[in-house]
Amino acid sequence: MTTKKQITYISPGQTAKALVLVYLTFSIPMVLLAFLAAFYRYGELPGLAFISALVLNAIVGFVLLWVACHAYNWVAERFGGIDIDLSDIPDEEC
Repeated sequence: MTTKKQITYISPGQTAKALVLVYLTFSIPMVLLAFLAAFYRYGELPGLAFISALVLNAIVGFVLLWVACHAYNWVAERFGGIDIDLSDIPDEEC
């Protein structure tokens, strides 16, 4: 049995917080790679630049995700949200 549902509202603060943590798991390797490339090219690493880059990524990511959630809520209110189908898991898969 499937049930049709629609996402009509996304909590901006909670969603941005959760997604920025996911975003950071991808940005840490990218920042590390950039710093390794800089070390290979210039022979030294700046002291707190790694932490600063991650903090800046987190802040900018949070703000952009927060804005995106508000934009989604505005669109969903006027035109409808994302439709999803939810179904029950058969007993043998549990």
